[in-house]
Amino acid sequence: MDVINELAAEVDLGEIIASVELAAGLAASRHLGRRVKARLDPSNGAFSFAEPKGSQEVPVALESAVPAGARSGVTDGREAGRLLRASREAARSAREVLHLRLHNARLLSRAARYQDRIGRLETGTVARREGKDLIVNLGPVEGRLPLAAQSRHEVFNEGDLIRVAVTAVRPEEPPVLLSRTAPEVVAGVMERETPAIRSGEVSVRGVARLPGIRAKAAVSSNASSVDPVAACLGPRGATIRAVTRELRGERVDVLRWSDSMETFVRNALRPARVLSVELPADGSGAVVTVIDSELPRALGKRGQNVRLASELTGQRIEVEVDGQAPRRRREFRPSRGRPAGRPGRPPHRGRPRRFRPPRPRRPRSPKSRGGGGGA
Repeated sequence: MDVINELAAEVDLGEIIASVELAAGLAASRHLGRRVKARLDPSNGAFSFAEPKGSQEVPVALESAVPAGARSGVTDGREAGRLLRASREAARSAREVLHLRLHNARLLSRAARYQDRIGRLETGTVARREGKDLIVNLGPVEGRLPLAAQSRHEVFNEGDLIRVAVTAVRPEEPPVLLSRTAPEVVAGVMERETPAIRSGEVSVRGVARLPGIRAKAAVSSNASSVDPVAACLGPRGATIRAVTRELRGERVDVLRWSDSMETFVRNALRPARVLSVELPADGSGAVVTVIDSELPRALGKRGQNVRLASELTGQRIEVEVDGQAPRRRREFRPSRGRPAGRPGRPPHRGRPRRFRPPRPRRPRSPKSRGGGGGA
């Protein structure tokens, strides 16, 4: 029990006792050839063994639990030690199980501080690469950044400083699971770069992103005198440029959060100007009407704008063109009195000029070369 009490300084006592009971039960089961469970009494360190039968557990006497010729008596720690030493294979298996359980318990105890930081931003250093995953040194523990959580537009080398979001804590090595593509990364970087967010005057209400390409962040103000969008953009856009640099060139659009879904959809589709927003009663989504010239802005490049707006608002957005709006078309019309040429190239004026090769130069006479001879 002294060793267990020493381990309890860094690992939970209940986890230690459960690990010891599991190892002792595994050793007893392999030695006897049937399933046996072990129980440890923390007060005196004595073991008791029982065989599960149905919903009940039948106690196993010490005479049947030790090899033939072993003395019978009280099931104390010494007898449990003889039981573990009875078979080398059973002892080796018990030792491996105990070592693995205690190792995982140590990892979880050191990573317990990150359990409350799931979804928050952490700063670390790229320690090494395991396959296609990155191992990040966070200080007390290491974290794993899997390939699926990496942006294909970013490349990190060993020793680089990296900011990542904590997504999970698990009983594996390394115990902390990280992400670089989660929306929490954008929210965390904006919090680090924006003083109004750190002070609590501005809150980030939602983020939608295409990692490495574009993102939209909805912000709201907790103070009537603070403009949330202006506070996140900073003087002359300096704050949002710092966020873009940290995200390796990812463009971030900041918009105002609204409790009204109609207004929120309008803001999410910016920079496009929306004529009207209809929200059907069946909750199927939002129908947005724009003029013809605003359709490319509403959709965005490869549909990025409407896709991010739909993800941010949680609505399925359908963009329609107003039928009454005049359609503007670029047409190439020939000029009056001139032959029509191909679009983008001016027509020829008159007859085209013929190509005339240059005349060959006649060789100069010797007299003209020498400059006249003297007698």
